[in-house]
Amino acid sequence: MTVLFATFHSITQYAGMSTNSVEDLAADHSSRLQARRIERQLWDSWSNGNGSFRLEQHSASHEIVEVHEESVRLVSEKSMNLEIGSVLLIEDSNWQKGYQINEVLTDGEITYYIASPVEDPGKALFLYVGSHPSQLEPAWEDMKLWYQVQRQTKILKIMKQNGFSSKYLPQLIASGRIVHPGQCRRRNGGNCDYPWCGTPILVTNSVGITVADMVKVGQFGKDEAIRCCHDCLSALSAAASAGIRHGDLRPENVIFVTPGVGQPYFVLVGWGHALLEERDRPAMNLHFSSTYALEEGKLCSASDAESLVYMLYFSSGGEMPDLDSVEGALQWRETSWSRRLIHQKLGDISTVLKAFADYVDSLCGTPYRMDYDIWLRRLERHIHGKEIETSS
Repeated sequence: MTVLFATFHSITQYAGMSTNSVEDLAADHSSRLQARRIERQLWDSWSNGNGSFRLEQHSASHEIVEVHEESVRLVSEKSMNLEIGSVLLIEDSNWQKGYQINEVLTDGEITYYIASPVEDPGKALFLYVGSHPSQLEPAWEDMKLWYQVQRQTKILKIMKQNGFSSKYLPQLIASGRIVHPGQCRRRNGGNCDYPWCGTPILVTNSVGITVADMVKVGQFGKDEAIRCCHDCLSALSAAASAGIRHGDLRPENVIFVTPGVGQPYFVLVGWGHALLEERDRPAMNLHFSSTYALEEGKLCSASDAESLVYMLYFSSGGEMPDLDSVEGALQWRETSWSRRLIHQKLGDISTVLKAFADYVDSLCGTPYRMDYDIWLRRLERHIHGKEIETSS
């Protein structure tokens, strides 16, 4: 509040007092905010790439007023939607490359795409598109897209710089912004008229079906649960070696990849909420977040493994409770662990998964480090009947 009043005082010194008092502005704030939201919703239905309003300084006063841009060019709804067959030109620091949309997907919250390079149509890649830069004000959906695109790009670049080559982790293929042939056409210094121009974009490899979709169609059986546990732990172990923790492990962020050659495997995606520093905070999910994350807003050594246990439990037929509060989620966890409901359910799949649940239960909330190697070896023996190297 002190900063706000100091800012207001500085503005009045520079531009003079407003014709409206602070009290009058505050009284009208709620109605004006609601009006802007309605206007934005109406404008979004027209899919205008420039936004419905812009802030301009009136020539007759120092007031910043909100004016309607009558000269703005409406673009069709079709031009603002990425559809199958759409081609995007991506510009990075040193190159430009085109990608064609082959499939439109959604995880229930945001939309993403399967695309292929124009010069290599047979290669399938995941393509994530961020928020258009002309957004008038940030929305919750835009924040989700920021984590999915910009933040995840940062994490994947760090992984690439550290030389991670595990097949259980997504690999950064390209990142940059959408551009178009020719010069940008800007009106009064605003955004380019071309829809999507300047929109951040991320391209990764390892295309597959999510665990959430596998469960829906009945394809997530006992063998898949054991393989999923091993592959996710492999990804977590590789990331942990660089001090990175996932923070958002759930069925929508694990995909099942079926390569042309070799055995199918799982890849842990969705690294936008990954924790790099102490100040970073994980995503909050009442069903899949760890107990420590819900209580403290942080992760302990076993938090990602605890989320993995919940994912395996629910994906293997465990009863999904109706949770509407953090308190209810914590109570469900306490009851389920104390009554050994999770252990029993995973024990129906495999003794090694039951033992893994016991281990995670004993480690949750403690400062002790997660021992990934021992569980990777045990899971490998269960899958293949022999030990192999797990350092990757």
